[in-house]
Amino acid sequence: YLHNPKLRGRLSRIASPTLVVAGAQDGLVPPIYAETFAAEIPNAHLEVIEGAAHWLPFEKPAELAELVRGFAK
Repeated sequence: YLHNPKLRGRLSRIASPTLVVAGAQDGLVPPIYAETFAAEIPNAHLEVIEGAAHWLPFEKPAELAELVRGFAK
């Protein structure tokens, strides 16, 4: 049991613009979760990083940093 079944119903409460980032080859948390989060969170933007799995800051640090910087502007 590695999830909160109430989470999906709470995502719509997020009021801040949100960047959802996922690794395309993530085997621990498949990208469908990121897609669902982005769809359920108002004002969310989804980015999927190709060639990355679950540890984005270690696998693709430059790409992740660029996405975050661009989103923060």
